Amino acid sequence: MIVNVKATNKHNGEVISYKLEGDGDAGFLYEGTHMQEVADNKIREVNNTLILQDSPLYTIKSGESAEIERMSFDIEINAE
Repeated sequence: MIVNVKATNKHNGEVISYKLEGDGDAGFLYEGTHMQEVADNKIREVNNTLILQDSPLYTIKSGESAEIERMSFDIEINAE
């Protein structure tokens, strides 16, 4: 499954968009790298939010969308 991620920084309005590939059981990859090992600090920070226990990333199904509001980011995910 492919998950489109769009994160808006609440402090400066910067928007980060990217795709994760995988599933809730096996985990997700960003461009072939495990989502927690991504070198880009901004993407890794968003990914760290997405791996939290209450994140819909692990329960979302193809065709569904979800929104996550945290202290630093508003995050939208959409599963293809």
